[in-house]
Amino acid sequence: MAGSSRPKDAQTQSSGRRGATVVELITLVVLLAILVAIAIPNMSPVVLNYRLRGAAWQLGGDLRLARQRAVTLRKRFRVCVSSCAITVPTGAYSVEREDGSFVSETGTTIKLPQDVTVSATATATFSISGAASGSTFTLTNIIGTYEVKVGSTGEVRVCQGTCS
Repeated sequence: MAGSSRPKDAQTQSSGRRGATVVELITLVVLLAILVAIAIPNMSPVVLNYRLRGAAWQLGGDLRLARQRAVTLRKRFRVCVSSCAITVPTGAYSVEREDGSFVSETGTTIKLPQDVTVSATATATFSISGAASGSTFTLTNIIGTYEVKVGSTGEVRVCQGTCS
């Protein structure tokens, strides 16, 4: 071991990897914060679009379920946004069955995401045969519009924009 005062293991450790410095860690955190600040506003329209689409498909599913329950239980069912058996706040709807008069199926309203509004041309009412009074539900937010259309046969369609 001529000329070397350190053991061989110490030499390989000092010439190997080193840890990150505080300056490097701070720089990384700042860069990540900048990327997050840029990404969040760009993702916002995507999130709003998913909320609107999800609300439309949820309403479509509840309409199909109301039709199925009308046929199965042999009682009329309806889905309404106004003039319901219970008070329905803005951005919500109620699924109701007829027991002499209409009563709420669950006792509560079904709330849509806070940025989604819903309106209807009429209350969708399903007979015991599955036929329905035609109705069109319109769901909107700042991103766009979806329509959920109930045909006289009880068919339920969900369309981005308007159903033709």
